[in-house]
Amino acid sequence: MVAKGNYGYAKSLKRKRMLLMLLCFAFILADVLISLVFFQTKKTLFVVLACIMSIPFAKNLIGYLMVIRCEPLSAADYKEAEEIAAKKETIFAYDISITDTDGVLFYPCVAVYNNNVIGLLQPGQNQKKKDAVTYLKKVQEGPPTKPRVVVVESLKDMSRELDRLTPPKEDQARYDVQIAERLMELGF
Repeated sequence: MVAKGNYGYAKSLKRKRMLLMLLCFAFILADVLISLVFFQTKKTLFVVLACIMSIPFAKNLIGYLMVIRCEPLSAADYKEAEEIAAKKETIFAYDISITDTDGVLFYPCVAVYNNNVIGLLQPGQNQKKKDAVTYLKKVQEGPPTKPRVVVVESLKDMSRELDRLTPPKEDQARYDVQIAERLMELGF
C-alpha cells in the first residue's frame, strides 16, 4: 500500500477498501449458503458469524464510498507538480483528505512552504473555495505557529504562489515539517 501523502494513495485506498468489502461480502454469502444448504435453516452459528461479519463489511463499504469521489492528479499533472516542487526545493503531499462532521474535502496536492499551506482544489468537484480554506485551516490547530492557508485552482496558480514566497530559514523548516505531519493526521 502507498503511504499517506504520496502520489497514488487515494487509488490504493480505493482498491484496498473494495477488496476488503468484497471479501467480507463473500464470507457473509458463504456462511448463509452453508447454513441453508447443509442445515436447511437459518438458525445456526454460521448465520451468527455472517451477522458479525456485516460490521467490517459496512465499515469498508462506508470507507469506499468516502474515497470514491477522490480523484488524484493525472500522470502529466503529477509530473508538472514534481517539477514545481524540485524548482522550489520543497515537498508536496498528494491525495490529502480532510474530514469533518460536515463531510470530506479532498486535495490532490498540498504544499507546505515557509509557514504557508497551499492546497490544490480537486478539479471537477463543486467545492467552494471558502469551504476548502476552512477545512485546510484545521492544520493550524497543531504547530506553535499559525500558517497562512491558501487554496488554488491549478498547478500554475500554485507555482505562482510559491514563487511569491521567500525560502524558509532553518527554524521555519522544522515548523513546516510539523505542519506537514499535522496535515497527514486530518483525514482518512
